[in-house]
Amino acid sequence: MRPKSVSPELIERIRQLMERSIEFVPHPDFDSPRAEIAIQSSCPPAAKTSAGGANGKVGIVFVSGLVDAPLLSPEEEKCWFKEMNFLKFRAERNRRRLDLRRPDLALVEQIESDLDAAVEVRNRIVQGNVRLIVALAKKLTNSLDLMGDLISEGMVPLIRSVELFDIGLGNRFSTYATWAIRNQMLRSLKRSRFSTEIEPGEDAPSLENLPDWRTLPTTDETTHDLRVTTVNRLLQSLSDRERQILTARFALNGQPAGQSLADIAEQTGLSKERVRQIAINSISKLRESMTYDEFEAMS
Repeated sequence: MRPKSVSPELIERIRQLMERSIEFVPHPDFDSPRAEIAIQSSCPPAAKTSAGGANGKVGIVFVSGLVDAPLLSPEEEKCWFKEMNFLKFRAERNRRRLDLRRPDLALVEQIESDLDAAVEVRNRIVQGNVRLIVALAKKLTNSLDLMGDLISEGMVPLIRSVELFDIGLGNRFSTYATWAIRNQMLRSLKRSRFSTEIEPGEDAPSLENLPDWRTLPTTDETTHDLRVTTVNRLLQSLSDRERQILTARFALNGQPAGQSLADIAEQTGLSKERVRQIAINSISKLRESMTYDEFEAMS
């Protein structure tokens, strides 16, 4: 029987912890009875990071002031990764002891305290490695605006890399994280280029921003086949009317070249403005449907 004095709030806290998955990287030292003392005594003192605020969430970041935090020494890196994972290891071990039939406030507070402390250590590691994001962003762009976007994109894989890194393998964290961060930045640049080159504007001439699939150079048979397949797949994703308007507008599937919006309006029985709207909406559909690989092949 559950004690009558147990508050619904405590029950809810227990329930949330029981449903939570706590990830950590194991280490043989964690099973030692004096693991906490041994790990924490070997760690250098450090102020709590402000990278994530009270709730530990790292938001959008900017170039200015990002490299104020000192680089981590190999000793700091090794110690703080072990401390962060030990805290999560202990939280998970205690989480498994939770029982709704026997609510234990002290156990809940210990778990929550360990998780909060793990986030603080994680943010300390993140802050000590932001220089890595800035350095990678500088290699990919000279634009301050775009650099800010790339740095923000790099924060997510940086945090995830911190959570997954195994210090026991003997590698430096920067070597491990660089690949994930750089790939995320490259994906962001692709998305930016993709939207810029295909995004339709407000005026009818903006329809010409869609790549002219009729005149794409054929670099090899494989690329040509991919382009043809891509065009056919994209057109099939449209309604009959959308497909009729775009094939006429861009002279696809045997349609004559040079047809204006007025010509297409006369053929379809629609107003010129309505044809323009359908064309723009259809291009937006194609943009959402096209994969990055297809876009690269069509470029």
